[in-house]
Amino acid sequence: MVTRYTAALSFLGLAALANAQWVRTAPARATFGPDRSVPQQTKPMNLGHAKVGGDVVFYEDFANGLAGNNGVGAWTLSGPDASIWVHHYTGPNGAYSDPVQEIIQSETAANGFMLFAADSANCTWSGQTPTPNATFVNWEGSLVSPAIDLSATPYVQLQFQHAHRYCCGDAPFFVEVSTDGGATWPSRFDVNHGTAANIGVDIDTRSVNLTQAIAGNPANVMIRFFFDGTTAGTSHYYWQVDDVRIIELYEYDLAMTGAGAAQTQWDAATALTYDSLRYSIYPYSQLRPIGLNMTVLNNGSMTQTGVTANFLVERAGTTVLDQDQNIATFNAGETQTIFVNPDFTPPATAGTYDVTCSINSAQTDNTPADNSGEVSFGVSEFDYARDLGTVASYEEGNGNNDPYEICNGFHIANATDLYAINVALRNGGTGTVGLLIRGTLRAGDLTTIIAQTQEHEIVASDLNGANGNKFIPLVFDTPQPLDAGSDYIVCLEHFGGGQLRTGQNGVSEVQTSFIYFDGPSGLDWYYTTTTPMIRMNFNPTVGITDADRVGGVGLGQNMPNPADASTTVTFDLQEAAATSLELRDLSGKLVRTEDLGKRGAGAHRVTINTSDLTEGVYFYTLTAAGQRLSKRMTVVH
Repeated sequence: MVTRYTAALSFLGLAALANAQWVRTAPARATFGPDRSVPQQTKPMNLGHAKVGGDVVFYEDFANGLAGNNGVGAWTLSGPDASIWVHHYTGPNGAYSDPVQEIIQSETAANGFMLFAADSANCTWSGQTPTPNATFVNWEGSLVSPAIDLSATPYVQLQFQHAHRYCCGDAPFFVEVSTDGGATWPSRFDVNHGTAANIGVDIDTRSVNLTQAIAGNPANVMIRFFFDGTTAGTSHYYWQVDDVRIIELYEYDLAMTGAGAAQTQWDAATALTYDSLRYSIYPYSQLRPIGLNMTVLNNGSMTQTGVTANFLVERAGTTVLDQDQNIATFNAGETQTIFVNPDFTPPATAGTYDVTCSINSAQTDNTPADNSGEVSFGVSEFDYARDLGTVASYEEGNGNNDPYEICNGFHIANATDLYAINVALRNGGTGTVGLLIRGTLRAGDLTTIIAQTQEHEIVASDLNGANGNKFIPLVFDTPQPLDAGSDYIVCLEHFGGGQLRTGQNGVSEVQTSFIYFDGPSGLDWYYTTTTPMIRMNFNPTVGITDADRVGGVGLGQNMPNPADASTTVTFDLQEAAATSLELRDLSGKLVRTEDLGKRGAGAHRVTINTSDLTEGVYFYTLTAAGQRLSKRMTVVH
């Protein structure tokens, strides 16, 4: 299924792309574990009496469907499409769902659960076969709890198990809270937890602190599970909910929320550049302050004092940063995002940097297991990346051997030269070997093409199997200067004629990774939240492999090749040496020689004027440090 999502791109000045859309990525399922240990108490506690931390004051396993099995009352449905909520014993069914493979893995799934069957509702079911409707509807409906008296236990959290998958707008999964009998629902919680479109989650235990949401009238609390497809622009696929608990909070419980530790924070609605995207690898040239942060919830019933947030950054066991931030007062139910201060800029030393964020206070925490979180990133001399390094899934456009172009956005903090675009490709496609591809450098507006690499013909050794980590460089004829403080987009272009599978791994923020292809709305730009394995390469010796090096001297292939007016040759030296370059024709006749003088250690480039050469095959030879290295080139006018 490939569906569309219309999204404004004005924050990046992409007025021409007002109809940018979602694309469904190659199928990939993920299983997410609980955020913290789950109380396994299955009997409801009597309401209206004070409990102690960890006690369950309300429990629903949906054994009786909407009639309820909670000791309080029945559940109800609301909203224009409320009837799509059904009591089920099998997984979601529909044109794009699998009732066997996608059933919720909850504690009590065997006695039934509640399902919002959006995919099924978007099918005709002619002859009992789920056939997609010609036009999809963005559904909207709520599953509403009975009124619950929490006046004796006003410090509580909601906990439930759910399975979900969505397409093709934003995530539509929300919990809302009312304290006036359902007349208003002022408190709204996003319970998707950052899962990307089309990624199925078969079990996720979600917790929501209700303390502040019910403070107005804890004696009359109602909770609803709201599939808000209208606001989200989402028509598919399903939401399964089971084992709903309301649990008494402990007195003292600081907890990391969401991902806990975070490398950066980026919001499509407010960001002006790609500067604070989550980059998996920073090159030396783009090292800059990184907004390390943690989001912490006071998930207890008491205000905490003497709170300390610690940021620890380590590289191969060596401490790079150990910084405390002090918070004088942390109120019950309050959430704070705490940033490293002063800023942290990683050193220009290659390696993996492991970040551990932790929180503690002067009080003893009742559940210390959730007081820390981890994240990591890499530093490399030349690589700039957003993907996670191994081919976890792949993108193949519409799957019909048609052309497509797939891209990642990057921010350039410091001026530098771009030498190549690195891409990772997956095997298993039909007719992949022999296909031509090329890299494209675009401006941040996505529409302006700045430069394109030479075409590259794919060979079998270019391709990865599952979880492979091989990248191939698509090299520019000349280095491309990139301006400081600017956004750029690097792309892989597939010309069609076979299946090209571009590797993917990671989650991209919306409107930061793109694909241009013949999708459901025709040939158009779409954005994807699964990160393509497309990187920037700042290595001036790119294209010179180990096989091209002898005795501390490396010689690269000229570019462009074939050449017309001129071509560029790259070479590198391990140590300083006198160098010269000679050119001979196919017969071995010396056509030209040039003394390049003494060159220092490192990468070098020399341009050969080919405008006055006769068309044909030539050999160029570099002499340096007692070595003579030769390569073949072609001249075509």
